[in-house]
Amino acid sequence: MSLLIGKVEPGDVIGRCRIIRELGRGGVGTVYLAKHQTLQIEVALKVLSPALSLDNPGLAERFIREAQLAARIRHPHVIAVMDAAHDEPTRLYYIVFEYVGGGALSWHLRNGPLPEGKALAIMTGIAHALVIAEENSIVHRDIKPDNIMLDGRGTAKLADLGLAKHCIDSRTSLTMGGSYMGTPAYMSPEQARDAKAADTRDDIYSLGATFYECLTGKPPFEGETPYNIMSELLTKPSPKVSDLRPDISRSTDMICRKMMAKTRALRYGDARALLHDLEHCQTHGDAGFSQLEAATFARDSIMARQQALRHGVHAPETGASLADEMANLPPLLRSPRRPARPRPDPDGNAVRAAAWLVALVLLVTGLMALAGRHSLSSWLGSVAHPTPTLSSAQKQPEDQAGTSGTTHPRPSKPKPVHTATEETPPDDNAPPVPDVIIPPRAQPVTEVNPGDTNAAVIPAVPPLALDSNTVLLPVAPPIVLETAFQARDAAEAALPPGLIAPTGHASLLKIVGRRDPGAASPRVWTFYFYDTTATGNARFVMVRDGRVVKDGQDLPVALSPWHQDDILPEDKLKVDSSAALATAQALLPGVAVSSSAFELVRPKNSAPMWKLTLWAKDSEGAEQELGEAQILTDTGYVLSSTLKPLP
Repeated sequence: MSLLIGKVEPGDVIGRCRIIRELGRGGVGTVYLAKHQTLQIEVALKVLSPALSLDNPGLAERFIREAQLAARIRHPHVIAVMDAAHDEPTRLYYIVFEYVGGGALSWHLRNGPLPEGKALAIMTGIAHALVIAEENSIVHRDIKPDNIMLDGRGTAKLADLGLAKHCIDSRTSLTMGGSYMGTPAYMSPEQARDAKAADTRDDIYSLGATFYECLTGKPPFEGETPYNIMSELLTKPSPKVSDLRPDISRSTDMICRKMMAKTRALRYGDARALLHDLEHCQTHGDAGFSQLEAATFARDSIMARQQALRHGVHAPETGASLADEMANLPPLLRSPRRPARPRPDPDGNAVRAAAWLVALVLLVTGLMALAGRHSLSSWLGSVAHPTPTLSSAQKQPEDQAGTSGTTHPRPSKPKPVHTATEETPPDDNAPPVPDVIIPPRAQPVTEVNPGDTNAAVIPAVPPLALDSNTVLLPVAPPIVLETAFQARDAAEAALPPGLIAPTGHASLLKIVGRRDPGAASPRVWTFYFYDTTATGNARFVMVRDGRVVKDGQDLPVALSPWHQDDILPEDKLKVDSSAALATAQALLPGVAVSSSAFELVRPKNSAPMWKLTLWAKDSEGAEQELGEAQILTDTGYVLSSTLKPLP
């Protein structure tokens, strides 16, 4: 055996094991079939690559320690660790596993997909292994067909459990030749971005990708190089088993889809939930579909993407449109909707309802005070019949009205209104109660010539005098649309104090101003703030008309997390949205902008800039897009513009 090239020949002895033949090779090392000379049984011997062990002895020692911890796990669906040590004669580090003679799952997939029942049985067994791993706080990080072994009876066993995590540190990674952790065709999007942040949900994704290959005969994403595969993984939606295997049950298809959800929150939250669905599917098939946690995955996925799109975040859960996905939902999962009806705004409705209620109370109070001592019944009668009531001096004689050439309606005589109740007779000595004067609505006051019998009689109404009991209704101030930087102050008030820097502001990543038809400037602003404790290192706060409506929530998972380099420099944020809009409008003299959309971003190697999209109404009143302008926030310089007036 030559240590210079790390080659192990049949017959060589490492530890207490004599090599029989090579079983497989990977980035960490090589696995051999060997015979344990003391126990006289066949074992699998995994030898750490000499290049790794010689260059980093501390890493090799950690390899052995974690193998010792993995040896404590004993389960029918986990390949047992029997020994681990450093062989002094050969200077190699090795681990001894139990040997499973049925071969790896990848070997069984060489002839194509498996029957659905067999694939479900294999996944159920590995789900049992993941439950054990979760109970021991172990994340595998490299679940794939090569690491799932089948014994002679078809029982699935998970290999390398407890060993994959040892290669995660800031300096070295053992898998794939030290490049990154995991296998691209089976790793989750989060693991592809940061393997150190992997948890059970990432193992569930990898098992889902393996499940997909068991049912279709090929991995979900393919490419000529690992980096091509990772590009497919990060940019394309997870495929569906049913697209290639229409014969697969709906339960199996939906379980696999939930396992491979691109958004971590949409996957199974733990291994026990996955195990429950797999066992239930094995027992009941589609008859028990409604009892599966995966039964609502399609609707949950659509709702999550709708929410992400509202916040300006790309959520690549599916390649189909939302309408297509809703149409493909099973009937029991569809909720009746009226597409033509605009979606209500819960926050706006609540504010409007409260405003109307306050206005109604104030109106009733004011009118009650205005009515003075009149009874409520008389006041209601006057509201129901708002015919003007004339004083005795203003009444027209009946015979005079009868002689006129034109017949005019004569106002009816009001019934006397008393302050006393019906049980209490009025006081004859009390001063007379004047008639209630209700001014006519939108009627001009016209002077009548007594000699003109054809003139319409419109009484002159004296001005209404307000006494001390009259309540004046407050006039609501007009809504002032805040600029982006003014709304930012309100957004930062909703953040934890720890995110506010000594400059008085939180670290800003992005601003999005939603387009509001009919309003030149947006009423709704969404702010993205840098926060390392949040999902994707960012939180969003939404402000509508100066009021926070969503405060400090984690952003949905995007393609990649935000970094400190993405923070917008404060000294460059000089041009507010109002100034940017004025600059853009100046490029279109004589054009009335009806609405606009804003986005404040910082392209790579560039200063922050406003991206404005403008709309104007055409001759038929429909809004048409005018184009886009990019304006630097530090100088107000127009970097580019595609704005054009309507033809």
